[in-house]
Amino acid sequence: MPSSPIMEKYLLRVVSRLTRDKRRIVASSLSIAGFHNQTRSHSNAAFSAEELSHFNALASTWWDASGPSRLLHKMNPLRISFIFDTIDRYAIQSVSRDTGLKILDVGCGGGILTESLARNPRVSSVTGIDMSEDVLAIAQQHKKQDPALVFGGKLEYRLCSLLDMPVPKAASEGQEEERYDAVTLFEVLEHVPNPSGVLKAATDRVRPGGWIFVSTVNRTAAAYLTTIFMGEKLLRIVPEGTHTWSKYINERELREWFNEHKTTVPGSGDHWDVIRSEGCIYVPFLGWKFGGPRDLGNYFLAARRLQ
Repeated sequence: MPSSPIMEKYLLRVVSRLTRDKRRIVASSLSIAGFHNQTRSHSNAAFSAEELSHFNALASTWWDASGPSRLLHKMNPLRISFIFDTIDRYAIQSVSRDTGLKILDVGCGGGILTESLARNPRVSSVTGIDMSEDVLAIAQQHKKQDPALVFGGKLEYRLCSLLDMPVPKAASEGQEEERYDAVTLFEVLEHVPNPSGVLKAATDRVRPGGWIFVSTVNRTAAAYLTTIFMGEKLLRIVPEGTHTWSKYINERELREWFNEHKTTVPGSGDHWDVIRSEGCIYVPFLGWKFGGPRDLGNYFLAARRLQ
């Protein structure tokens, strides 16, 4: 069966793009190798001006479940499941907490996940932060549609970067723990210029026994084909320009970051273990499902702080 000229054209374009990206792989590898050693001084901005402009343009359609953000809506049940299933399956009685949870949602966007967390009876408070003023305005506006969220006092939004948030105090005699039981970084790290700095800032805000939940994308040819070539260029189910392949972070690299940023020094409170990692795929008509290799395309990862 003869191939379509249009399809041939697209395939030529993707091969050309992958070739160009391959020439840049050394620079990309240096960037991700630096991912393990970056410091806050490398960049104090969580998002670039280009990224902010891109997401600002999507603000008005954020809560349209059939619009440009529809894959985020479809992924939301998987996010919620990953958080609470992980907490339940890997609880440690001496340090874990499964109710009254205090959660920080980084890069909350229009609040799709943040609202779901605030409605969960096991959560006592949720703080959603984002650097996009337009998108956060949509989150605030949508929150007002639910009286339970308005008057419940569990949900708060802040226009700020994680890097600029004051580090909460640890619990002391007569003073409650100010740090969070969980920090979520879902579809965030592949959009920031300093992923290591953002991760380090996240670890500083988690109490002992607490969690960091991440979802991002492996930097592989398969991921380029599915997320950029198919998702953005061919099927157009994701707005073009949403992803940058060189910013993707391999599961192995993220796992190594936690291994390199943990210590077993007693009392340091800086001992991190990667507890769970799952690959996930988008199945047309069914939505996002866990399955497939965790080092190929999209994946979720959970790390826990011990002391």
